[in-house]
Amino acid sequence: MPYEQRPDGTLVYGYLDPAARPGTHASDAVLVRDEGQVYQAEMRPYRFGLLGACEIAGEQRVRVNSLRSTAVPEGEHLLGLVRYGHAWLEQDGRLASLSPGEFTLYCGSRPFRLEFDGPYRYFLIRIAAIPADPLFGTARGVTANHEILRLPSARILAAMLMELADQAPELGPLAGHELGHHVTAMLRTVLCESSRPGPAGEGVSLLERILDHIDRHLGDDLLPGTIAAAHHVSVRYLHKLFEQQGRPVSDHVRSRRLDRIRQDLADPALAGLPAQAVAGRWGIKDPSHFSKLFRAEYGISPREFRREATASPGEIVRHR
Repeated sequence: MPYEQRPDGTLVYGYLDPAARPGTHASDAVLVRDEGQVYQAEMRPYRFGLLGACEIAGEQRVRVNSLRSTAVPEGEHLLGLVRYGHAWLEQDGRLASLSPGEFTLYCGSRPFRLEFDGPYRYFLIRIAAIPADPLFGTARGVTANHEILRLPSARILAAMLMELADQAPELGPLAGHELGHHVTAMLRTVLCESSRPGPAGEGVSLLERILDHIDRHLGDDLLPGTIAAAHHVSVRYLHKLFEQQGRPVSDHVRSRRLDRIRQDLADPALAGLPAQAVAGRWGIKDPSHFSKLFRAEYGISPREFRREATASPGEIVRHR
């Protein structure tokens, strides 16, 4: 795990981003203010399919501040679970106080402040798939929001994260890959539940049905007309629904297809299936068009992504 000592603290990066480069050009770079002490922590990295994760344990009271970095994709989120100790997270004008067994969601591309009061154990997951789903646009309303822990779905997710952290050292690549899907799906459920009730409750309910329909038919021809007809609405109204979420329906379909392709490329069980065949099963038939779309969405070729996504995470890293 790379780190640099600075007059104002310790710059730490590479605990979630194995491709981290020196300096602040890592998507997980933070500044740890350790009150004049030498920062010490034990970090154990994990990978759950597309999700990078790390368990961080330390004995000191520390303050973690975000660093602005062009390497942080817009919309990337962090899901942090306190396993031991007490923490505070501040972002978007809210301050969440976290006890063991509680989690919070925050965005790495916006300023945040995280504090641990004395000995702590923190389980952190980076969720990079959120921008692919317009429902995750509601995430800003729940960052550093302790109230979401009252939701039934959030309580289930918290219990799931605690068990995942306990069992992570024993999980193989296939089990980890599947559990990564479940974590993302459960977080989506929490966000959906947190968005109700709302002034556009009927529209949200319809949008949920449409999103579910799209996800179940990604391998089919998904045109605005066919989607609208399946839900007995006009194409104009369909476009209006997606405009309220900040993106056209065609962009959503493309992103969801690419996300499913990305998941399959990261699945060790599908390593023998050519990337073009993976793309075809999710509705993108043209190989050259697929490569261009994938690189435009993720900044990397399908082949390079598959190689990096199936690489083994590092061993335990100790920072002294």
